[in-house]
Amino acid sequence: MMQSHPPRPDFTRRDLELPQVVRLLRRAALPILGVTVLAGVGAYLLSGLQPKVYEATSSMFTEQSGAANALNDSLLRPSPLPRGGLEQALHSPAVVKLVVNRLRAAEIAPATVTAVREDLEAELSAGIFKKLQVAPDPNSPTNSNSGVVYILSARASTPELARVLANSSVAALQLWDIQRAQRRSEQARAALKLQLDVLDRTAQTGGLSTDDVNRQARASIVRDLAVITSSRQSVAGTLDVIAEAVNPARPVTPRPLRSAALAALLTLLFAGGGAVLLGSRRQPTAAEAAADWDSAPEGAPALYRHEASESRNVTSTVPQR
Repeated sequence: MMQSHPPRPDFTRRDLELPQVVRLLRRAALPILGVTVLAGVGAYLLSGLQPKVYEATSSMFTEQSGAANALNDSLLRPSPLPRGGLEQALHSPAVVKLVVNRLRAAEIAPATVTAVREDLEAELSAGIFKKLQVAPDPNSPTNSNSGVVYILSARASTPELARVLANSSVAALQLWDIQRAQRRSEQARAALKLQLDVLDRTAQTGGLSTDDVNRQARASIVRDLAVITSSRQSVAGTLDVIAEAVNPARPVTPRPLRSAALAALLTLLFAGGGAVLLGSRRQPTAAEAAADWDSAPEGAPALYRHEASESRNVTSTVPQR
């Protein structure tokens, strides 16, 4: 007759108590600390192998309102740039071409200039811009009617190249702004010349009422046309440099200490959580149950002591072979 084993008692899984979590973490302390240290050291070494990237910044001021001279406002100066307009201009093929020309004039190695040009063109194609960025200064008032301060940042593999790239980008934006003013001046000059021609033809056909009106209108147009013609070489833009870029002291990426700290912290959290999860799924032995009973504090609830005692009794009733 076969001997029947006693029925296995049903266990109801209960939530882990704080003493159990502490015991599981204490038991797996060495593996957790070892994995954490290895992760931190590995992240530090891998971060140190990455190429360094330096960032140089320059600040500019763009005017929002012109001078008191109406002719100067409307004809000899470009229209004020709206917020976001300077960023769109920086990430345009025309300004990128001006930046590359400035780099060549700064006696940068041709291979370096070619690499920068390819990077900028690739960013234009992808629509993701990291090498050159410009944004309003967060400390600048947003409702200022006089102007806005912009911060231009340039990233490169060396401090010298980052500085030259930032200053070249600012100079390219200024040249683009002046060219914009020159185009506006040329358009105004063409419009005034057309008005003068129309006025002369109308006077010849007798379309004007009096000679005084003809002379006054013609004199005003000729005066404005003369001012624009004489000021073609002295057209000014709306961008002024506040501070030029300097060589950055340290790279913005990589940062080995920060990477190592983040890797170690994440590894510590995951390793600790894994140790608690694996330990909670394993059935306790008789010695561990007795240890839980003995290590229970004096003020522990009776339910905790009863569950520990029940776990120990169940373990002891298992038949020995």
